[in-house]
Amino acid sequence: MSTVTDSSTPTATPIRYLLFDLAGVLLNLDIEADTQALHSVGLPDFEQCQKMPDLMRIVSLYLDGMIEAEAFLPMVRPYCSPTATDEQILWSMDAVLGDIPVSRMQMLCRLRSQYKVYLLSNLNRKDWEYTQRLISEAGYSVEQLFDRTFISYQMQLAKPDPRIYQEVIRATGLNPAETLYMDDNSDNIRTGISLGFQCRQIKVNHLEESFSENSVQLIIDN
Repeated sequence: MSTVTDSSTPTATPIRYLLFDLAGVLLNLDIEADTQALHSVGLPDFEQCQKMPDLMRIVSLYLDGMIEAEAFLPMVRPYCSPTATDEQILWSMDAVLGDIPVSRMQMLCRLRSQYKVYLLSNLNRKDWEYTQRLISEAGYSVEQLFDRTFISYQMQLAKPDPRIYQEVIRATGLNPAETLYMDDNSDNIRTGISLGFQCRQIKVNHLEESFSENSVQLIIDN
């Protein structure tokens, strides 16, 4: 995955809002399980998929919730093993989803006492329901962790399309210059920077290496 330089020009603007991505940032990804699952149905791993634009477009449409399974399956089947069942293909799309550490949920609750905390994620309905179950099983609710959530399948818009960020701005009234936006995807970070957000690209599954709840302004100034 390519990286971009974080928006790091020193600023005196206080951070009032936090905008988190989900997968790879708050929710851990199981890359090994994902690779095995994709190979089991005849698909290349995710890194190789990214080098196949037609296949990546189809997978992204499904994972982002722009199309349902009924439309996705006939589109992706030519790339799959002829023996793979519909159920196996759909399972392979979800195998990457791991856990959300309880420590991160606890952190989000604490952050809400100081900041408005929002979630902006490319997810389909099935994966959002999975996420909600994880949160519930840990004894929390989505409403406890976030002031508001913005999920691609519900909005029929997906990152890095600037329109989904603009809708977040419109719906919340946040000022991008006062917002720390965290995502693991370089294309998403580029869009965030272009719209004036203070951005931090997170290494997949390593949020704590790049973000400290006690030093939000320090991170920006550095």
